[in-house]
Amino acid sequence: MIIPARCVGIDVSKQHLDIFDDGLGVPERIANAPQAITQIAARWRCNVLVVFEATGVYDLELRE
Repeated sequence: MIIPARCVGIDVSKQHLDIFDDGLGVPERIANAPQAITQIAARWRCNVLVVFEATGVYDLELRE
């Protein structure tokens, strides 16, 4: 098993995503919207483990 260099934890809610990226070391909050998710996910294209909760419909955009 390969352990990724970085881990990202995301708390999902209807309006926003609370994100902690251990590579940055600071929490962030973004809108739970496709454009905001696309912008932030572009930072995680290499060897990153992203963990978030399954929340029914609120995590659909993030999963994509």
